[in-house]
Amino acid sequence: MSLLPQFRPALLCLLLVAGRVMAQQPGEIHPDSVANIVAQSNNPLAPLSGVNVNEYYASSLYGSDAVANTLNLQTVLIPRQRHFKLYHLLRTTLPVLTVPDGQGSYASGLGDLVIQDAFRFSKDGAKTEWGVGPLLVLPTATADQLGAGKWQAGAAIIVVRTLAGGSVVGFDATWQASFAGSDDRPNTNQATFQPTIALAIGRSGFYISSSPIWVLDFQNDQYLIPFSLGAGKVFMAGKTIVNVTMEPQVTVYHWGEGLPAFQLFLGLSLQRRKTPK
Repeated sequence: MSLLPQFRPALLCLLLVAGRVMAQQPGEIHPDSVANIVAQSNNPLAPLSGVNVNEYYASSLYGSDAVANTLNLQTVLIPRQRHFKLYHLLRTTLPVLTVPDGQGSYASGLGDLVIQDAFRFSKDGAKTEWGVGPLLVLPTATADQLGAGKWQAGAAIIVVRTLAGGSVVGFDATWQASFAGSDDRPNTNQATFQPTIALAIGRSGFYISSSPIWVLDFQNDQYLIPFSLGAGKVFMAGKTIVNVTMEPQVTVYHWGEGLPAFQLFLGLSLQRRKTPK
């Protein structure tokens, strides 16, 4: 059974937006500002609030002929007031999942809500920026197959280096473990590492991207390391920064069954600059 018909509306919508964006020029951006806009949009520590829609369609899973889909709905908010003389970015992610249920069918619904707060410790204008903050996972999944059934807490660190011409490199690393929840569900102990590369192409607004997420599930002894290479474009729609990305992601190392061998990542970000007091 293929789930492609079920995913088609979201996939086609994101592909249509990506296609229209790729055909446009970065309107309303002065040529000297294109590099700055591209760098800010791809910098997770830039003072930009907004909405992100990230979709991962896994057309091949190890040890299975099934497929899977994850649609992450994410908001990024910057509190109006600084705390501890630092500004921070509050990132909330709600996944909408369709995964094999282990009985020849599929489970679809909401996953666990993830709240991540990153305090930026680097100075304004620094070429290398870094931030650290807490992470909280709420057991909001609508089915057992879609979440851990546990309250989880942990921490995250983000490091970003801005290069000449609007390019950005860095990483986002997280760790989380369970501390409460359903007694009949196993505990959790998991880390992720996401290397991020966005290489600007001249002053076109286009960039080459790579942002795979490596998953290290220590509790279940499952590990996933994908490699990705794609492209994106940044442009202005009025005062809103629009960023569209498309990346095929191929797994280069895995340990465990049910993990994706190949994924297609589609991303859409709508951002606005916000300077905290």
